[in-house]
Amino acid sequence: MDDSTTMHRRARRRPGWAGWLPLPALALLAGCVTTEFETEVVIPQPLVTRIPVVVGVHVPAAFREAVHREKHDGTEYAIAIGKAQSAGFDRLMNAMFTRVVPVASVEAGAVTDPEVRGVFEPVLEDLSFVTPRDTGTQLYAVSLKYRINAYTPAGAAIDSWTFTGYGAQAGSSVPGQGKSALQQAVRLAMRDAAAKIAVEFREQAIVRGLIEPAAPLVEVPAQPPP
Repeated sequence: MDDSTTMHRRARRRPGWAGWLPLPALALLAGCVTTEFETEVVIPQPLVTRIPVVVGVHVPAAFREAVHREKHDGTEYAIAIGKAQSAGFDRLMNAMFTRVVPVASVEAGAVTDPEVRGVFEPVLEDLSFVTPRDTGTQLYAVSLKYRINAYTPAGAAIDSWTFTGYGAQAGSSVPGQGKSALQQAVRLAMRDAAAKIAVEFREQAIVRGLIEPAAPLVEVPAQPPP
């Protein structure tokens, strides 16, 4: 038997790279699952009394491009929420004020438009969720905590306040089918946060400082989403 034949037989008996891994490592590799999706939701046009002032809105890149990443129950989650929440915030502001002016920074309100009375900046403070394994039920539940900062047209901080939206959706009992339920829970949480902003925004101290108590109000009829 020549040397090449002996080497060939040894090669066939040599285990692959997985054969050198301990069983716990193999179990981790086998159980590594990734759940990722981009949130898609249309915030309904709210029926509100429009505040008769012009405001600036600065939406930072961190808000526009937000992706929540978390390892939960052995699963890697990546929830892209930036595009949907930016569109929703823009829709709300345009429904609530006479005119909304996009500004490049919180300091740019006065130089962008002399009619701007204040600048708002949305911030996503937290996204958290629980799964059926956490709750012992079939429910997926999500909470979204937002902060809205307010500035003078020149960029001096005035105040800030927070709103939290909640959403829950029953999931399927079929393993691996929870993604759609979690997506729906995120949508519901975003809609809930938007509703709270629409209802409570005017009563906040920031807004009361932007308008006179006797300022006229303009009724805005509800419109179906596009």
